[in-house]
Amino acid sequence: MEQETRKALNDLARHRMICRLLADIRIDLEICELEGWDKMEYIQTLQKEIGGMGNADRITERSAGAGS
Repeated sequence: MEQETRKALNDLARHRMICRLLADIRIDLEICELEGWDKMEYIQTLQKEIGGMGNADRITERSAGAGS
């Protein structure tokens, strides 16, 4: 498979994953609203987690704790 084709398929897969994640986040925000929970706290938590993904030590630490 050519490089361009692989890149296009990967871009499509990423787009689909982002759509799924956003749909899940929207549902979580609706639940926050229904339950009277702080939506901004939830969003800030997501931002913190996403922002920390570039830290290789943190990823390793998270992966190690995932099975616990």
